[in-house]
Amino acid sequence: MDLKLKRYKNNPILSPNGANKWESGAVFNCGATVAGENRIVLLYRAVASGYEKAPNKKGYINYISRIGFAESNDGYDFTTLNRPVLIPDEDYDIFGCEDPRITRFIDRDSETYLITYTAMSAPAFSGKGDRIAIATSHDLVTFKKEGILFPDLNDKDAVIFPEKVNNKVAMLHRIEPDIQIVYFEDLEHMMNVKADFWSKYLNDLERFTILERKFPWEEKKIGSGPPPLKTDEGWLLIYHAVDSKSIYRTGAALLDLDDPSVIIARSPYPILEPEKDYEKYGDVNNVVFPEGAVPVGDKLFVYYGSADKYCSLATINLKDLLVYLLGFKQ
Repeated sequence: MDLKLKRYKNNPILSPNGANKWESGAVFNCGATVAGENRIVLLYRAVASGYEKAPNKKGYINYISRIGFAESNDGYDFTTLNRPVLIPDEDYDIFGCEDPRITRFIDRDSETYLITYTAMSAPAFSGKGDRIAIATSHDLVTFKKEGILFPDLNDKDAVIFPEKVNNKVAMLHRIEPDIQIVYFEDLEHMMNVKADFWSKYLNDLERFTILERKFPWEEKKIGSGPPPLKTDEGWLLIYHAVDSKSIYRTGAALLDLDDPSVIIARSPYPILEPEKDYEKYGDVNNVVFPEGAVPVGDKLFVYYGSADKYCSLATINLKDLLVYLLGFKQ
């Protein structure tokens, strides 16, 4: 029997805001983290109104994303800033800052928020210039752009583990169509890798590919959602998958705590798929795109983009999800 996330009854939780030009067209794909004891912070992708369908019907023109900030004390009702916190102002992201994920990274006594996002050095929907960029913050108020990782390779959906794995910084990412893992000695190494590091990595990419498309609803491609969540049963990975009809669904898997390239369990069925109008109809139809997941009591709050137009929320009892996944041990 399959298990589904439960949608929040007042979805969507964030919508386009006509009072602010920069977020008047679309507000979606929100990363999430816990800041302090009771505060949940979202970083979301926002696009100004005025974009138009491209002549070839593939995407939009005049379409540039920025990243906004929202916070909540209960995880349901959010207040937002009237300004974006990350804007396209570097050569590598001048055409947009897209799809932020937030990792609250703890190493010994040090805590840093690591924000991975897709930096666009070419117009959106062009299929060129999609790079992984990283920004850092210690307070989620001020942010420092650290630059891009892969200089000359289209790459997306990067998420960093919240702590070192076997004394290394671990990151999942997606060179289409599957999910890979990469390790760095430390944060300094991650921010300043040498060119030969990536050339050697790419020459052995198959060895670092840990999650491959397996089911019909994953036929086209898959990609990480929120950063992996550490549980007693393994690293919980929520991910998105796209089928041959370009319908986006949400899946879940458990990775080994000591060796995340080992898949402990994986649901053969999606745990969320487009069913509501706000998921089926928008700038890109039939999309549920998870990017944030935080434990709240005994529940897991999963924040996701719906139809590339809104931010939405779905929840599930975390223990129930883990028990369900363990029923599909590899």
